[in-house]
Amino acid sequence: MMPISSVNIAYEKLPLVDLSAPRVLSRRNRAGNIPSPDSITQDAEDAETILGLAGLCADLSPGNIIDAREKYMIETQPDKEEVSSLQIPDIGMGQKGARRPHYARLLVFAHALVFQAACCLPLKVIAASLDGNPVPGRMLFNRHSEEHGGKLVYEFLGKGAEMVIDLKRGESSRAQRHIFLEM
Repeated sequence: MMPISSVNIAYEKLPLVDLSAPRVLSRRNRAGNIPSPDSITQDAEDAETILGLAGLCADLSPGNIIDAREKYMIETQPDKEEVSSLQIPDIGMGQKGARRPHYARLLVFAHALVFQAACCLPLKVIAASLDGNPVPGRMLFNRHSEEHGGKLVYEFLGKGAEMVIDLKRGESSRAQRHIFLEM
């Protein structure tokens, strides 16, 4: 079992990623991969556990969960030369062939929007906007291990019609852009 995270940072204005960078659909979307019922169940159980570790106990009814309408891979503007995203293995399995959860979603609470993601690599929110304006946020949970993969829970203030979140996976020079609508 993973220990409870005590990492909290103050609200800050997040920088924007280069909006003119070329956008490409993710590999999963291009291949038309559809998750199995077992994968969906595993992801839901993992997400609920991680929310508990982040200190959130909330109604996770379908009306409170928004999946990204669109996902893209975009090039970021690196400050220094980084490892190419093509050199990073995209491993979805943990030790002994066990699948690691993979999901990204936005949770709508009365007071805030909470972004939650999991994959095999460490995760970091590098930019976010709400209706085209940078939005402040704070880390509620962020952990990575070889066995469990990367887990992230990030809270944003405000409400709006469109939320765009850029998420960095590992040391990639690319970011995943998640676009959420109808909040």
